[in-house]
Amino acid sequence: MIVALDWLRTFVNIEESVEELAELLSNLGLEAEVSEIPNNIPGVIIGKVEGTENHPNADKLQICKISDGKNIYQVICGAPNIKAGQKIALATVGSKLPGNFIIKKASIRGVDSYGMVCSESELGLSEEHEGILVLPEELKVGEDFVSAYGYKFISIEIDVTPNRPDAFSYIGIARDIACFKNTKLKQVKADKNESADIKSVKISMESLDDCPRYIAGIVDNIEIKDSPNWMIERLKASGVRSINNVVDISNYVMLEMGHPTHIFDYESLENKEIRIRRAFLNEPFKTLDGLSYKLKTENLIITDGQCPIALAGIMGGANSSVKKETTTVLVESAYFNPVTIRKSSKVLGISTDASKRFERGADPNICEKSFWRIINLLNEFASGTLVSKMIDEYPKKIKQKDVFLR
Repeated sequence: MIVALDWLRTFVNIEESVEELAELLSNLGLEAEVSEIPNNIPGVIIGKVEGTENHPNADKLQICKISDGKNIYQVICGAPNIKAGQKIALATVGSKLPGNFIIKKASIRGVDSYGMVCSESELGLSEEHEGILVLPEELKVGEDFVSAYGYKFISIEIDVTPNRPDAFSYIGIARDIACFKNTKLKQVKADKNESADIKSVKISMESLDDCPRYIAGIVDNIEIKDSPNWMIERLKASGVRSINNVVDISNYVMLEMGHPTHIFDYESLENKEIRIRRAFLNEPFKTLDGLSYKLKTENLIITDGQCPIALAGIMGGANSSVKKETTTVLVESAYFNPVTIRKSSKVLGISTDASKRFERGADPNICEKSFWRIINLLNEFASGTLVSKMIDEYPKKIKQKDVFLR
């Protein structure tokens, strides 16, 4: 798991350097390494694109005038998304980028270039290289890139062992740090919302051994749009690509709390029903990524009462995915048997962020808090309104164990 220090600090006080923190976590049993994202990139500053014009000798290149607040640099850029007014990361002549790549003055198709406008890939932030990194407007021109913005991506990578599913979350890792340092741990806030019981869905489980608990709720008036910048940045720093506000919220809570959830397009559920069962032999199913499978009896699936809409604990289906026109969603927060999910994942050769957590053993007692966290975020960042009661099918409760220490 990739853990961004800037996000981790929202849960626990961290005064250590990234190297010191990696050593601290390794000594606690969480094998940690410093990510390749650099702590500093000398010579890279915040710049502003003052203007662009077409290169006289190349159709796809532009001559850009970049300001550092004092000087104007002429820089040749081929990125399709560059335009006047943007704040960007400017690597000035002499800068050293990741991979020991030193920026020099160059002549490109007969025009001098004094630096480079950087993409995320060139800065080591991600593998995105199709266009330049466009920075938030509030950043001050001329400031050091890492100090002003890049620090959000400084991270460590933790090799989570099978016996530590709690370490697949920011709050879990922060808890270890807080215990070791005997300092305060800031908990995730999730408020329960009273709601009118306008819409409903019927839930049934074929086997309580496969799925002991299933929580669901219906949220209306959803607006699909981009996530706020801070959420996009935190996801990106953790190695997760932003899709839209609704999908991002589900991924955000999974990283934050360690519990995978799923959000369905409610109108795509033909029977307005959720039934969890084992798949029939060779039952067809198309996953969110567009791949088609012939399912096995080892596969636990979520159905709309008849047709599969998700591989339980692994991946959603294309037929129930959140789309641009989606306005009503069904939120799932469930607990699945680790052995069932492990076998289901293995038989199809599919491994996802969700399956990695469920097959190690998620926390059945965090389902409700994760559900309300999703509802809170949908309300705040997708204009959603809960229009059902929280439905909690939990006929055979799993008791939380107390551990007594000397």
